Amino acid sequence: MTAVISIVGSPDSGKTTLIEKIIPILKERGLKVAVVKHHAHGDFEFDKEGKDSWKHYNAGADVIVASSQKMALVRRSDGFDLNAVVEKYLENYDIVLTEGFNSAGKPRIVVLKPGDDISRFEIGEIIAVVCSEKVKGYEEKTLSLEDYRKLANMILGRVG
Repeated sequence: MTAVISIVGSPDSGKTTLIEKIIPILKERGLKVAVVKHHAHGDFEFDKEGKDSWKHYNAGADVIVASSQKMALVRRSDGFDLNAVVEKYLENYDIVLTEGFNSAGKPRIVVLKPGDDISRFEIGEIIAVVCSEKVKGYEEKTLSLEDYRKLANMILGRVG
């Protein structure tokens, strides 16, 4: 079963940077890693207007763009269920990190700016809190953004 760990937190708190630092460590350990990024603003553009794939999608088709080096799928969604996406598309991965998806309730690392309220991120188990100052109630679990190796090891402990 694929392990899912969510990186959640305040806007511009360092979530993307943390994930970017953790991925190479997990890959060095031989893990197959995927990231699911939450896009809170609904629709997003996959490619540029006028490109063939854009034309196909706008004509009504779901589209896969594939080359020998990478592949991308853009399909319409009538809702989003993180568990279903992991089960259907990411079952062959060792670990899936999510950026966002607070309401999914997955084990999580919460990334905060000083003074931010952690209460809205207390949906599910908090593995660690990343902040430049100790967070009340989570003093023992608070680490700095520079502790990404320790955070990666905590994630590795979850993979088994």
